[in-house]
Amino acid sequence: MAKSIFQGLTIKNIQIAQLGLLLGGISLLLVEIRFEHQAVLADKWQSWIPIAYLALALLLGTVALVCFRSFGKNLLIVLFSGLAVLGIAGFCFHSLGKPIKQVSEVVSVDFSAPGQLKPDDGQDSHPPILAPLALVGLGLLGISTCLIKKEGVA
Repeated sequence: MAKSIFQGLTIKNIQIAQLGLLLGGISLLLVEIRFEHQAVLADKWQSWIPIAYLALALLLGTVALVCFRSFGKNLLIVLFSGLAVLGIAGFCFHSLGKPIKQVSEVVSVDFSAPGQLKPDDGQDSHPPILAPLALVGLGLLGISTCLIKKEGVA
């Protein structure tokens, strides 16, 4: 009888693998945010905040994975919590102080007929309002993965 490829895997090993994948997601977001913020990096210091935090989280997260069984799990919980807070702060920055108005514009476009966008009114383009919420989702996934125990969630 053939053995399962999953035979011998422990909950801890799967958890560490999942956290490694989430750190991979952080690295991709770091590259993407650096690219998307390119136009405003010289003008707005706030645009450096997610770049610096993601680089730090990637570095410390890698150390935390190596030391997962001692202090790494707690460090990852702190890092992923900070990521969620960063996403909320980014949402506030991107909404230009008017989150309800900005989100309602996005929703109205989503419900409009395809090809019926309003012509550009010549104003500066707005940052993507919902993009920072990806950091919130990644942070919550990381926290929940860290809290998994053999019997269930901690």
